[in-house]
Amino acid sequence: MKKRLGIAVLAALITMSIPPVFAKPLEKQVILKKGTNKANLKETFKGYDDVQYTLRAKKGQLLKFKVSSNGNLAYINIFAPGNKPGNAEAILIGSTVGSTGKITLPSNGEYTVQVYQMRNSARRDTVVNFNLDIQILNKAP
Repeated sequence: MKKRLGIAVLAALITMSIPPVFAKPLEKQVILKKGTNKANLKETFKGYDDVQYTLRAKKGQLLKFKVSSNGNLAYINIFAPGNKPGNAEAILIGSTVGSTGKITLPSNGEYTVQVYQMRNSARRDTVVNFNLDIQILNKAP
């Protein structure tokens, strides 16, 4: 009995001494240049990390996107103002929509566009190089 208790305590101590793996988001603000309504964003991330872009937009505007990456590994989620990855559901989930799409924005404020990779490639610590084109239009075409 003492041997089992000792093994359990040792296992617990080893488990507690291993640092947890947390994703590290790279957060960047997107400011569209005066006179333009689009941005081309290029970045790299690895494993469970992600990139989170914030941009201001108005209710009723159309946000168009196209993401491309090595091995088609990059996906995007779009979060409404006040919502962030990990604590709210996305208003657009790229893994179900695809690499190109559009969404009519539901409110005024700062939106978060998260670029990430799926768990099966993230756990292999895969490096993702991506290109994200974003365009904000005042009226849906």
